[in-house]
Amino acid sequence: MSSSYKTLVVKAKGIRIKGDDTSSELALEIDRKSMQMDKEGYKLLSITPSLMSEGALIKVMLTFVKE
Repeated sequence: MSSSYKTLVVKAKGIRIKGDDTSSELALEIDRKSMQMDKEGYKLLSITPSLMSEGALIKVMLTFVKE
């Protein structure tokens, strides 16, 4: 049986200033993308930090798998 993988980049939207906490916004985006991908038969496999800016995580890579 073969698996199919997709990796998406999710980022915090809007202009950021030093010290902004992007956790809540990123969590909402991860939920939104996960629900969208679930409808296509994909399940979230991993979340990888991708970009930090002045101490705040602003981008993550989401890897999904469909078996």
